[in-house]
Amino acid sequence: MKLNRSSRMAAVALAAGMLLSTAACSSGSSGGKTDAAAGVADGKPLDPNATVTISIDCAPGADQAAGKANYADDLALFKTKYPNVTINAKPYVGQCEVPAQQTAQYKAHNETGAFHAYFTDRDATLNSGDAEDITKYVNDETLPGFSSMLPSVKDNMTVDGKVYALPINYYTTGLIYNRDLFKQAGLDPDKPPTTWDEVQAAAKKIAALGNGISGYEDYSGGNTGGWHFTSELYSLGGKMVTDDGKKAAFNSAEGKQVLKRLHDMRFTDQSISATPVTQWADAFPPLATGKVGMFLGAPDVVKHLIEVLGADAKAYGIGPMPGATGPGNSLGGGDLYYIKKGQTPNQIKAEIAWINFQYQTPDSGQFNFARSKTLAGSARTRSRSPSRSPTSGPPTRRRSRPSPSR
Repeated sequence: MKLNRSSRMAAVALAAGMLLSTAACSSGSSGGKTDAAAGVADGKPLDPNATVTISIDCAPGADQAAGKANYADDLALFKTKYPNVTINAKPYVGQCEVPAQQTAQYKAHNETGAFHAYFTDRDATLNSGDAEDITKYVNDETLPGFSSMLPSVKDNMTVDGKVYALPINYYTTGLIYNRDLFKQAGLDPDKPPTTWDEVQAAAKKIAALGNGISGYEDYSGGNTGGWHFTSELYSLGGKMVTDDGKKAAFNSAEGKQVLKRLHDMRFTDQSISATPVTQWADAFPPLATGKVGMFLGAPDVVKHLIEVLGADAKAYGIGPMPGATGPGNSLGGGDLYYIKKGQTPNQIKAEIAWINFQYQTPDSGQFNFARSKTLAGSARTRSRSPSRSPTSGPPTRRRSRPSPSR
């Protein structure tokens, strides 16, 4: 049969349509497989059968024997729940986050899939453009307890109602003190000082023990010096900046009171060592070897003294931040993990699952206290061997967010 021109055009159009339809079906089938492997941002936890590889920084390094063992154990336990998830954990030695290195990372945009930052790094991290908006991934099912987190913690996770980070700890600073030195100086180790007058008096008694012992230790330079000065200033009700954030406010009666007391303790009482402590790492060897009575810090200070420098856990106590007439305001701070842009939904889900398991689940990860006690004991034994000295790198430097809390 002979087709006219219009019939031939219709046949060509029909054939083309069939080909396009076939191609579309083929493409849709292939795309479905790709989407299944990548996952969907549906607010659900990671499928335990998903196959995915992720990366994360700030894993304990060679200077943290107990922490490194804990982490390896946790990776194995996590694998029992998610057998097809591979975690490439990047270890650190000394400080997890060095500001200059962090800045370089942000400029190069070469962060790990989940990357660490402090509360005070929020603006710099978001300005890098590398942090993913994970609002649609985070809820009480994927992150149990999310809705009941403290407002002060959520404030550091979110901007304009959007979630960008997952917290792994939150703390306030206080008074770290050596219980053994308190006993030797005739002080009650169960009643640490709660005012700065009491701190000064106790420091004088401890320094009187001699043998190179200081009653109190403080930073005197760099951002660590500024951090401690801010803590001491806030404890007396002072401020670093005006309420509108536009002017410095530390040149105040409270600021001068902090500096005068430190001056008197150093030069009149001689309860502060003549050797200045200008670097973060310098503070820890004297604390670990029983040469310092008191020091401001967060609980991670004691953890580092025990697990890394081999100090005796029973030697330390933690009290509230001293104030003018009783416990004072304390700076709050903490650590977060941001999720890097450009990852698949399953990678994001896997990173959230690991962070939740390792840092936020009772009796797991960092909260597996029974296991930590055992491993910390073995680490102390190793740290006291002749091949190791108490001068390893410092714990993660956790800068505080400048807002007082009680």
